[in-house]
Amino acid sequence: METRTRNRAALIAATGVPLALLAARRRRAPHRAQATGDRRASVVVAGAGFGGIAVLNALRDAGLDGADILLIDQHNYHLFTPLLYQVATGSVDDQHIAYPLRPFCAGVPADFLCTAIRGVNLVDQVVETDAGRIHYDYLVLALGSQTNYFGMHEVERAALGLKTIPAASSIRARILDSVERAAVASSPEERRWLLTFAVVGAGATGVELVASLDDLLRNNLLPYYPSLRGEEPHIVLIEAMDTILPGTTPRMRAIAERRLKALGIDIRLKTAVAGVRNGALVTRGGDEIAAATLIWTAGIRPNPVAASLPVEKSRDGRIVVDEYLRIPSAPNVFALGDNAFVPDHKSGAPLPANASVAVREGAAVGRNLARLLTGQPLEPFVFRSPGEMIALGRGHAAATIGPVAFGGLPAWLVWRVFHLSQIMGVRSRLGVTLDWTAAMLSRRYIANTEV
Repeated sequence: METRTRNRAALIAATGVPLALLAARRRRAPHRAQATGDRRASVVVAGAGFGGIAVLNALRDAGLDGADILLIDQHNYHLFTPLLYQVATGSVDDQHIAYPLRPFCAGVPADFLCTAIRGVNLVDQVVETDAGRIHYDYLVLALGSQTNYFGMHEVERAALGLKTIPAASSIRARILDSVERAAVASSPEERRWLLTFAVVGAGATGVELVASLDDLLRNNLLPYYPSLRGEEPHIVLIEAMDTILPGTTPRMRAIAERRLKALGIDIRLKTAVAGVRNGALVTRGGDEIAAATLIWTAGIRPNPVAASLPVEKSRDGRIVVDEYLRIPSAPNVFALGDNAFVPDHKSGAPLPANASVAVREGAAVGRNLARLLTGQPLEPFVFRSPGEMIALGRGHAAATIGPVAFGGLPAWLVWRVFHLSQIMGVRSRLGVTLDWTAAMLSRRYIANTEV
């Protein structure tokens, strides 16, 4: 009993936020740099994801007075995508991971244009948008990516992606609707189908999603359905490669796989999806996996604007850049994050398309833009990994910091504190903290407001 009490106290404490995280992060008054020349340079940052925000943070810290900075995005908020799966599984309110861009831009200072980008003319140095043509002297492409269904249109129509707030809300609504329908199902076969959830893609998003989904179903939903007592949800994690979490360390993979198996997750490796038929996934081997809910986290493809540029690209469609993250044939244009093919300086392998890499690339681009505009030499980009973290359900995670890999409650505490520190704004950090506390002490968001 004493051990359980200590563990529960630790879990509750983890949802609290150190005052330093809730307070606005103070910054020293920066040295005010001036751009050279008679005309103010025009800097356009295309995309308000992690990379684009990091560019603006670096420009703000440089105190650049001699440039007009414009951020363009089709949404008026920055989305904290690492917690989208928690919106999908009812742990976090979507408003708490969407930070408004206009207050942020006012502090840079930068202008903001909320519109869709349709193309870029590298010769005329113009960004084509729904609001008109925008001239630039320097352009940063931080447009992110789209879900890749690998040309399987029937899968695209049947599956739910997880890249946006509406997509996450749709997943949550589908889960809740499936359980409601299972409660009144006319046959055991129909009930089994409705309580089967297939997640395709065992990268970080897929792994975190299935662990959180298991907790939602077992601890927050099924106990409230008398007709479903004794029923077991069936969560299937499908991966075409021979391991979960490809690209992470063997120790991280071992911790995660052990945890998922303990939860009863059905892991299907070396299983490629070929299509869907009659409410079931069809694999390339001809097997069928009957599931009422299909969630796709299996891959990404370049943003169409970045993909359309007449520049050198890698095999997966990302833009090849130089050591300063510039496009060699258009050196006043930078590309980063999901848009850029950046080899690791040690291994030569391409850096992964994730938030951690995008933030560091964005900071490097922002600093180099400031150097360009003040006549200083550029510095090559070198990526140094801060470590890796994967949440594995309530009280569990896997983490690697330096050479040390660890799991369980300590990793979960580190995961929570780190992610809280990365969320923009005091209000959002406080909101997520309260969501986590409520989900642990009471229950998750299980009202289906989408119908």
